[in-house]
Amino acid sequence: MAKRKDSDGLAAEIARFRAANPDVDEFEVLAADLCGHFFGKRYPIDKLDSFARDGLAFPASMFVLSTLGELLEGLYYGIDDGDPDAYFDLVPASLARHDWGSRPRAQILATTCSAVEPAWFEPRRVLQQVVEAFAARDWHPMVAFELEFYLFDGQRDADGKLRVVRNPKTGRSDTATVLSASRIADFEQVIDDIVRACRAQRIETGAISSELGPGQYEINFNHHADVLRAADETCLFKRTVVEVAKRHGMLASFIAKPLLDAAGNGLHMHISLVDGDGNNIFADGDRAHPRLMHAIGGLLETMPAAMSIWAPNVNSYRRFRGGISCAPVSQTWGYENRTVAFRVPLARGGAWRVENRVPGADANPYLAMAVTLAAMLHGIEAKLEPGDATEEAVDGPDADLPLSLPTALAATRANDGLIGILGDQFVDFYCRHRAAETAAFENYIGAREYDWYL
Repeated sequence: MAKRKDSDGLAAEIARFRAANPDVDEFEVLAADLCGHFFGKRYPIDKLDSFARDGLAFPASMFVLSTLGELLEGLYYGIDDGDPDAYFDLVPASLARHDWGSRPRAQILATTCSAVEPAWFEPRRVLQQVVEAFAARDWHPMVAFELEFYLFDGQRDADGKLRVVRNPKTGRSDTATVLSASRIADFEQVIDDIVRACRAQRIETGAISSELGPGQYEINFNHHADVLRAADETCLFKRTVVEVAKRHGMLASFIAKPLLDAAGNGLHMHISLVDGDGNNIFADGDRAHPRLMHAIGGLLETMPAAMSIWAPNVNSYRRFRGGISCAPVSQTWGYENRTVAFRVPLARGGAWRVENRVPGADANPYLAMAVTLAAMLHGIEAKLEPGDATEEAVDGPDADLPLSLPTALAATRANDGLIGILGDQFVDFYCRHRAAETAAFENYIGAREYDWYL
């Protein structure tokens, strides 16, 4: 049997980990599906070496299950194909310890990216292909994610609705005071545990802030030259927050709009580009290079088509209401303007970059980044101009911006710019997947329907 790629490096990584963690006797293998959720299995620690050497297998259909982990009608995979396996390799440098369970365990990521026949619908593979398209031009994205989330009471109310989390120190319901030092201090036990768990997984966290909603917080990540690793960390972070919150009797949520009368959860992405010598190609001295403007032009042109990936669920579109939530509702860009879709932050020392403020926290980080980079590459290649920067606050939505999932999917199917980079096969399948899940979601009658129409 041929040796797997980088199996020697993985073997050394495993040996170091086991020497440093003799109390760990189990590990989990994790891979991210189309919805951005992890699937996998738990194994005895002794299986690690053989997986590093030989790889392992999971059903390929695991990538294309619904949000609930169920098969979707009309997608073929897992239903009409006999449910065959796909072959995975472990991801180097992803082996880490976590302590949120009943005892310490290890986890490691797996991917088909390096397999002989990678799964073309694996989100990590889609992002890898876009990064490779940049590398072919000797351009390399530098990226950073910012992720908002809510903490709720661990128990829902009698009607199944979420309850605002109580302040652990005062016992009162949390407030919506933005950038409150007191709120961070009062929730320091859960926040500190999240940061410690991230550190154990080598996830470098940055600024921590309280946000606009009661129980809403944000933890940023540092800029990363390894785009795949940055997306890996974002998925791992979401899992970490959920699991650590459970230990504190809380429910963590990355749903885009968990409360109608409070701010939604965003997934903001900061992106710059460097060349092979490490120079920021968006910088022209103390000014922005035309390439940055062209990249923004690509983002603006493809924004309607990208909406179905940046806002992949029915709930996602509740976030786009304008006003104080700052969720973008228009095809706009601007300098230091948090109400536009694509913001150019202050560029101290020539650090020119663009921030995509459109995606919700429920978006798949791999796909959200992939479509963002694809749009930027399209704009640079076509030399698209973004028009004038927007200086005033933007509130009302654009009439031609799709603000429902069905209209967004139609826009995705119709955009040649994104299809040319992401591939027609993936775009068609993604749209069918989200349409099938939407149909399954809507095949339900709730109590409100009877209250109104009975």
